[in-house]
Amino acid sequence: MTYQVEKIIKQKIKENKLSKENFAFFYYNLENKETYFYSKEKWFIGASTTKVQIAMIYYEMIKDKKVNEKDMYLYKENHYEAGNGIITNEYKVGDKIPLKKLLYEMIVNSDNTATNILAEALGGRKIYRKYFEKYTKTTLPDEFYTENIISASYGLDVLKYLYKNSNIYKELIENMKKSSFGKYLKKYISSCEIAHKYGSYKGNIHDYGIVYGKKTYFIGIFTKNIENAEELIATISKEIFEKAQSLQIRYTKKSKF
Repeated sequence: MTYQVEKIIKQKIKENKLSKENFAFFYYNLENKETYFYSKEKWFIGASTTKVQIAMIYYEMIKDKKVNEKDMYLYKENHYEAGNGIITNEYKVGDKIPLKKLLYEMIVNSDNTATNILAEALGGRKIYRKYFEKYTKTTLPDEFYTENIISASYGLDVLKYLYKNSNIYKELIENMKKSSFGKYLKKYISSCEIAHKYGSYKGNIHDYGIVYGKKTYFIGIFTKNIENAEELIATISKEIFEKAQSLQIRYTKKSKF
């Protein structure tokens, strides 16, 4: 399958004049561990992709009984940030909001205000990004601890950790499945569940997630200042999914004889 994935990616690179400076990709087959990267060490502005790791910290704290999903968090004036989500658009400064609601809105609707409330409660970026180390074996640059950045290598490690410890992150994964229906990785795929998180900020448009097809695989697409990036992400996802499905069908038919 990695040969077919590589072929698709090389064709997209050619068609869209992509390079290692503005495009990165990963594919990982959970069953046979086949892996394909393009520009694995290139770091991009992470945008909302970082919301997955913030949520992971909270679900770990819930497991360890350091916090409770019913705990209330105060919405302060400095937390507001324009965007989607109920916290941003329906709640007001001074409201107290349950943790469970904040986690849901942060992932399902990519609510920036909910994210700011939760991030501040962790002590701010320098504190929680230090914690992000545990999700990877990748060597991290100094900028990782002060800036919101992501690479294909790091993104894959996050998904591997998430999947391996899915007993802790069950609710997070379910929320990721509800996120961005009909967009990004999910745009042309409706026959299986995809747990994913997109990010979009200043020309950096990404999506990474777990595709629960007949054979589960992980996929991540990261772009910078690429025209029609959302459609590029959607078409790459579609073509890889169709190829994976067709290979599985052929293998199943062959195995009957």
